[in-house]
Amino acid sequence: MGLALAFDPVGLGLLAPLSLAIFFSRVWHLPRARVAALDGLLFGVAFLGTHLWWLVDSIGVVAWVALTLAESIWFALGFVGVYLCRRQVLWPVATAFIWTAFEIFRQSWPFGGLPWGQLGVAALDTPLETALPYVGVTGTSLLVALVAATGAHLAAGRSKAAWASAGVVGLMVFIALSTLGRTRAGADNPLSMEVGNGKVIALVQGGVPGDGRDVLAYRPEILSSSLELTRGIRGSLPADALGPDLVIWAEGAAGGSPADDDNVRAQITAAAREVGAPILVGSINAGPTAGTRYNQGVVWSAAGPEPMEYTKLHPVPFGEFIPARNLIGGLSSQFDRIPFDMVPGPTPEPMSAGGMLIANAICFDIAYSGAIRDQVVAGAELIVVQTSNATFTGTSQPQQQFAITRARAIETQRAVVVASLNGVTGAIRSDGSVIEQLSPEAVAAAVVTVTPSSHLTPAVRLGPRLLEGISVGASLALLAESVRWLRAMRGTSRNRTKHLHTRYPTGVP
Repeated sequence: MGLALAFDPVGLGLLAPLSLAIFFSRVWHLPRARVAALDGLLFGVAFLGTHLWWLVDSIGVVAWVALTLAESIWFALGFVGVYLCRRQVLWPVATAFIWTAFEIFRQSWPFGGLPWGQLGVAALDTPLETALPYVGVTGTSLLVALVAATGAHLAAGRSKAAWASAGVVGLMVFIALSTLGRTRAGADNPLSMEVGNGKVIALVQGGVPGDGRDVLAYRPEILSSSLELTRGIRGSLPADALGPDLVIWAEGAAGGSPADDDNVRAQITAAAREVGAPILVGSINAGPTAGTRYNQGVVWSAAGPEPMEYTKLHPVPFGEFIPARNLIGGLSSQFDRIPFDMVPGPTPEPMSAGGMLIANAICFDIAYSGAIRDQVVAGAELIVVQTSNATFTGTSQPQQQFAITRARAIETQRAVVVASLNGVTGAIRSDGSVIEQLSPEAVAAAVVTVTPSSHLTPAVRLGPRLLEGISVGASLALLAESVRWLRAMRGTSRNRTKHLHTRYPTGVP
């Protein structure tokens, strides 16, 4: 429960290392590995059950229970690893690598994984935030776990070696954080390399009528609202701006597939012509089979749709597709709101729009580092997030997603703009501070000025190598423990043999 409070909507980030330290300190009081597995499972259930409570109000109890239990298996396995390595002199280091490795694993399984609850996100607005552009969200998770394990080791004070190793680790963390430098935006920021003049971006929050959740029932109204807000953007421009450079619509704001409706195509084209800027349109298009769809962002100019699009990479389980629909589709009436299954798109490329290269992410995509990193490496200068969040209206999910978005801004040192139907529409500087944020209840457009950037941070450059390094570190810690265990078993076997020979001598004296 304490770890859940480290995340939004409470956001007491320092509770993350503190609550983990208390949990890790139990490791020396457990009698065997299966008890550690149970402890880890219960910890995962308590944390994720609280952190993902928004699933109950938005999708249903079945989805909440299924995801919580499935993801908690990783906590059980991770704590078993922590328990097995408890005798190692550098136990804090081993623990940090093992715990973070299992955090990585749970981002890919089951149902495509769920990266909610990464420790690195909880580091926002704490001293550990300064590590984000250097080692990313995952590397910062490692540091949070390292601080927690060091605290648990110091509190246990099991031996002089324990104190020495904990002291060395603590000194390493202190030196690292002291020398990383400031991540705040500005001329003195060594990580920021802003290019050109500021870009004027218009963010359209079209809203969802009724209770704000049923997008399918109000598709024409959402499209109409988005069109009307787009036409009125010129009246909200700064005095010195001739027009916006780019207009961002929310996920699904087109109400369906413009490709299948000539009237809708004509209206969006006319709006782009009237506002004098391309529109990044969120639309739902036909998938490879009758029961599937693509969730896409399409660049739309005054001449019509451009041959540039981004397809969502990580559809949300129980939100955009039903895992094993034939088996569990009838377990909850909430599943009726998901009549078809979204399928993921190909590896994305940055899109050219408004005189810059943009990296796009649709909704939950922003929580996965790979999609954004690949586009930034390929030259993206600005990050755009198109999201709906309508399903999660009135829950803490939109706030949690916005916090993840802030972490991505710091990690990549890129400004991020977010357009949502009725979640959190806003703009974030490269230092994670918020430029603009609309109320979820508002039906409005926001006009912001952001500056693109071209620099690649160490976190972006490291990318997959950092994930591989953490996995290798965890494997080495467990391998070292396996070698120690085998040696101990061989020693025990020799002692037993020697004892038997002493009691039962053979041969004739």
